[in-house]
Amino acid sequence: MSTTTFEMPIIKAGLLVSWKVIKRGDYGVLVDCSEGAFTGMILAKEVKNLERNGENLSVGSDLEAEMLGPDVISDEGYYVISISKLKQKDILKMVIDQKERDEAFVVIPTEANLGGLIVDLHGLTWFIPLSQLAPLHYPRVEDGDQEKIFELLLELLGKEIKVRIMHFDDDGRRIVLSEREALREEKEEIMKKMAVGAEFDGTVSGVSSYGFFVTIGGGLEGLVHISEITYGHVATIDKWGKVGDAMRVKIIGLDDGKISLSAKKLRPDPRSLIPEKFSVGDVIEGEVVRYVPYGVFIRVFDDINGLVHLSEISTKHYENPAEALKLGQVVRAKIILMEPKYRKIGLSIKATFTDGQESSTEDFSPEVKKAAPKKKVEEASAE
Repeated sequence: MSTTTFEMPIIKAGLLVSWKVIKRGDYGVLVDCSEGAFTGMILAKEVKNLERNGENLSVGSDLEAEMLGPDVISDEGYYVISISKLKQKDILKMVIDQKERDEAFVVIPTEANLGGLIVDLHGLTWFIPLSQLAPLHYPRVEDGDQEKIFELLLELLGKEIKVRIMHFDDDGRRIVLSEREALREEKEEIMKKMAVGAEFDGTVSGVSSYGFFVTIGGGLEGLVHISEITYGHVATIDKWGKVGDAMRVKIIGLDDGKISLSAKKLRPDPRSLIPEKFSVGDVIEGEVVRYVPYGVFIRVFDDINGLVHLSEISTKHYENPAEALKLGQVVRAKIILMEPKYRKIGLSIKATFTDGQESSTEDFSPEVKKAAPKKKVEEASAE
């Protein structure tokens, strides 16, 4: 009768062994040595990091891991093993290779602080400084509120970010990354096209009280001033866009590294069309879009609004235009003044009244020249 002799492996730090997951719990994961010689444990903290990085640790799965040493025993009495140690060696080889070839790659931030984003990859801590984030991800906060900055950084956790290595220490545990550097080639291509009049499909990267910041690729960013959003009046800028929105823009200025952009100059100035569309005496239908102390503005067409002075609202006297008209209300008005050069159109509602009529702002005749389809209340006006 023959017997099979099993030789117990010598347990030492760095011993590479094949394992099979046999049980999971709050303590971590229990694994059996492939030869069945002994049981090991992957501690809960490492399990969390491994699964966050896509490792399969379900019961029955096979894996390779290193022994940490004969004296490294868990509280439950099992040898502690580590997959991360093995992964780190592979990652460091990749990092050195990426650095030598100057290639960009994708990482997923796992933590944030006021200094930037942290990538914890199998125990290796990598850092993306705030200053190295591309415009689209940079937390732009006008008042510098640190709580708001931190909230914006937290929104980036779990999202893919393309980076290049700026610096890493000898053992590779602390690596500094840059999203801006990852956009180097794209930036070079965009720079070749940079000229006043050039058009780009951009993305809103920041919203300010004075306009939109728009990235046009390669980490290059310009400002669409509030006066360059549309030909009309912009009452509330956030109604025109938000961070992440696509926005086509035209370069209207390049000055000492600053890029001035325009959205409105992608189309003709609607003021030039006023003489073709209307004449003094025409009656139009328009929407009340804005109050001013001396009257109301009514959309005539496109971004062009006309003023109805308080004295031209009704045969009745009103101290406040809101007493007579509501925002969004559509009324009939007669054009009584046109100065296209200065973008001025004077309107009168009372001039459309029939004899003896005091107020008919809710009634209008279909026999009129109609204004263009409305956009948004309060979006535009001509003054």
